[in-house]
Amino acid sequence: MSDLDLVNLLRKERKAAELLPLEPGFYQKVGEYLAELEQDRKDVKDPYSVEAQIIEDELKAARGSIGRLIDLRIKKITRKVQRAGSASRDVAIKGMTPEEEQIYRKTLAALTEGRESILNSVNRVERTTTERALTPKRGMNQEYALVIMMESVPTFAGVDGRPYSLQRGDLVMLPALHAKNLCNKNLARECRQV
Repeated sequence: MSDLDLVNLLRKERKAAELLPLEPGFYQKVGEYLAELEQDRKDVKDPYSVEAQIIEDELKAARGSIGRLIDLRIKKITRKVQRAGSASRDVAIKGMTPEEEQIYRKTLAALTEGRESILNSVNRVERTTTERALTPKRGMNQEYALVIMMESVPTFAGVDGRPYSLQRGDLVMLPALHAKNLCNKNLARECRQV
């Protein structure tokens, strides 16, 4: 692998809307390449020689290119997380390396958890509602499902006692009973949790 390969890969990645597939073990190979350059730099007897300067420049350019490539791919992964509900799990991780897939999964989980935390804070505010909360049947455990809303629905009181005001495009954790009902009416689509 040469610096020119990283520069070309970065250029192609910038032009592509989606993640470009990388060869298996890509980041490990880049690490080995950088380690080789580091070793070459140490092996040069005169640190002020032209050879040492060439190696130093190549090392600096390679680090810059891989840093920009990682940043660009993480931005694309973040966009995928934002759109996660509109695509199936297999499509969402297409083109990702195992390391990037881990970033995707952790970011999606953090985003979902953070959003739910904010919604819980907002929903703690007392609201007057004419609807009564549905109570789950005896023995029914409180399971939740992650859904993306395909249409907006009027505010309703959930079986968990919380009011839900859902808009088209919302990614939300709902009691499984409501998630199933909304999905059956094509008002929402269930997302696989990661």
